[in-house]
Amino acid sequence: MLLHTSLRLVLVAAFTGLQLTFGALGHEAHHAECNDTAINALKADIQAMEEGEAKTIATKEMEAALRMMAKNDTEACKSHIHSAMEVTEK
Repeated sequence: MLLHTSLRLVLVAAFTGLQLTFGALGHEAHHAECNDTAINALKADIQAMEEGEAKTIATKEMEAALRMMAKNDTEACKSHIHSAMEVTEK
């Protein structure tokens, strides 16, 4: 019984650790580069969203990212991509 309980505890701890790891990896995706690949992925995510305020905000952030990309302002572009990604995940 004690072995079974201990094994269950270890498995729960491992599973929780995996969830935290995957959550951190998902957050790392927000540090995407400002390039066509990131913009195209963002466009696909936005297109899959339901109509509404969130989709409007994400679209505006993506458009701002495109403007910053055209101006070669990489940091501002990344910031807008990050903001848009945050909205698409809600």
